[in-house]
Amino acid sequence: MGIGPLLLCVLLIVVLWWGPGWILGEALGVRRVLLPVVAPLLGMGVLTVIGVMGNALGLSWQLLPVTAVLLVLSALLFALRITLRRYFPDKFGSAARPAVFGKHRFAGSWWILLAGLVAGGAVAAVSWIVGTEGLQGINQDWDIPWHANMIRLISVNHEWDPSIAGNFAYYDTNIPEAPIRSYPIAFHAVLSLFWPMSGVSIPVFLNVFVLVMMAVQLPLSTMALTMLVTRRPIAVAAAAAVAGWFTVYPYDLLWRGPLIPFFAGMLLVGPFALLAVKGAVERQKFWIPGIAFGAVGLIAVHPSLAFVVLPVLLFWLLSALVRRKGRILGITVYLAVSGVLAVILGWPIIAQMLKESERVSKQVWAADTDRNGAIQNIIFLNHGSMAMPILTALVAFGCLAVVLRIRMWWYLGPVLAFAFLSVYTMGTDNPRFMTLTAPFYDDQWRIFGILVMLLVPLAGLGVAQLAEAIAWLVARIRSRPAKSTPDGIQAGRRPSHVVTAAAAAAVLLVSGIAAIPYFKQNAERININTKVDGATLSASEVGLLSRIDQYVPEDATVLNDSCDGSVWMYALGNRMPMIRHFEILPTNRQLLVLQKLPELATDPEVRDAAAELGIEWVYIADGRIRAWDEPKAGLTQPDSIPYLQLVVREGNAALYKIDWSQLPGGKEAFDAAATDRLQLDGVSGILENRNPDGIAPLGRIC
Repeated sequence: MGIGPLLLCVLLIVVLWWGPGWILGEALGVRRVLLPVVAPLLGMGVLTVIGVMGNALGLSWQLLPVTAVLLVLSALLFALRITLRRYFPDKFGSAARPAVFGKHRFAGSWWILLAGLVAGGAVAAVSWIVGTEGLQGINQDWDIPWHANMIRLISVNHEWDPSIAGNFAYYDTNIPEAPIRSYPIAFHAVLSLFWPMSGVSIPVFLNVFVLVMMAVQLPLSTMALTMLVTRRPIAVAAAAAVAGWFTVYPYDLLWRGPLIPFFAGMLLVGPFALLAVKGAVERQKFWIPGIAFGAVGLIAVHPSLAFVVLPVLLFWLLSALVRRKGRILGITVYLAVSGVLAVILGWPIIAQMLKESERVSKQVWAADTDRNGAIQNIIFLNHGSMAMPILTALVAFGCLAVVLRIRMWWYLGPVLAFAFLSVYTMGTDNPRFMTLTAPFYDDQWRIFGILVMLLVPLAGLGVAQLAEAIAWLVARIRSRPAKSTPDGIQAGRRPSHVVTAAAAAAVLLVSGIAAIPYFKQNAERININTKVDGATLSASEVGLLSRIDQYVPEDATVLNDSCDGSVWMYALGNRMPMIRHFEILPTNRQLLVLQKLPELATDPEVRDAAAELGIEWVYIADGRIRAWDEPKAGLTQPDSIPYLQLVVREGNAALYKIDWSQLPGGKEAFDAAATDRLQLDGVSGILENRNPDGIAPLGRIC
């Protein structure tokens, strides 16, 4: 990939990620200092509302109509804000806005924040680029082809409808009976608006998207979360600087799955909490719709993130009950009104997500250590990776800083809550607390990732605490005893901000040099599964799948073994495989064809099943998502099947065509079976089978 397409892709993602929210934020009067942080949150929210409402009204999910609705909505909100301020200045006039850093502000504060942003983003971006083999690698494991397929599906279909994911997965059975009936598609739908203009493949587009998240959004989100705890510029900047050092968050979330939508949603947690808290404290009435939009965007990207935000806001509200007794009622009403409005705006997608709640709540991950091992993992911030004592020390100093400042005590609440859940999910199989972990699929890696996200601000606070201690010591050494103030404090003993900032930079530099093995590990963790030429998808397989549309007609369905990487077929080549994800269980007739393809000429039941599925093409490769997976029995010796004609072979991948004229009944029997398959909405592969089959009782197929 040349530098031109890369820069265009980056530009498109930046415009997509920040543009819609920036427009809405300006309309709602969100201060421009805050806008870069919360614009992605507002954008995801408003696009989600446009998507779910527009779907009910028949709005085509394409860039031009969506942009037009966004501009009209923003103009109406802007006009409403100006009108209310003009005619009701007492109630809707500009509220006093305190300085961002309050009493902690000093000359150069913003430059320090910028330095932290650049430092943190650079480390994270380089780790991602190296780990993805120059952004060209494709993840060889579980979830990523699903996300890639959804992006293409929505970009072709121009429709926002979560139930389309269930149809995409299980087109040959009754959707209510299928494990996946719906899916949160906000992430995929938003990216589908701009991907067709990028000129790059979907895997590369996703890699560039994550690059932007790592380089910019990760440190920005960390800053927002840290601002809830402290407004010290050095602590906020230091937190941003170390945001890309930890392994569990974000790198383990990006290779174990990878959980890109969940990770992107986690990056919106800090901005949402900051917007809600600042709006409530400063009584910014026009931010209420923004908070509501943000809540919708958060749950639309991943519903479980609501259960991350709620504990943070709840513990903050409890602290406000003590510190802001006279204003607690107004703050509570403000947040409650925002929540009610969010439910109203997002009800269609909330209703869709509730359909999946039962399935999600049944997910159980086995413990992989005992309770002591889980506690050690938390202390040393590792989970299958190397221990990180440097970061442990910084977090410990941050905890000390919190303990010394009573106004920060509230933050220990959510930290300890997720620490408890991490110990529970990693170190025990006790079902007692299953309800608490159900929103996160009982997934120990997700929950530990959430905990580490909450710990990053403490690491930044730890750097600031160390820097202040060093600066105080320097000031004490340099002070002259001859001068004293009326308070009896010797002049010159108060450390200067310059010395404190220099001390923080020194702490980060020393820590960073000691943490170089962490950076190397983080890139290696990403590269565990992300390969240009991997075990599941070789370079030759990627090449053939990317050009498969040159051989296979648009409305065809290709017989495939889901465990060999062919689930990437639609995302890469715009042709539908029979099985579209590693996790999807085949129906009985699909499994029959996979097991008995060589018996098409002799077994009428197999022949009828293949005709019913519309199988005329067969893709076979020897890559495996799991080394122990055995290829399906019917695909092991394709060259010995007389009616199977080789169309093209590239490396370890091959495409065959079934010559139905050599089979009993001929091509006429195959064509006649097509009457039971109805194409939906003109999207190839999105079918409704009037003779649906049951799902094969296999458990997982890979």
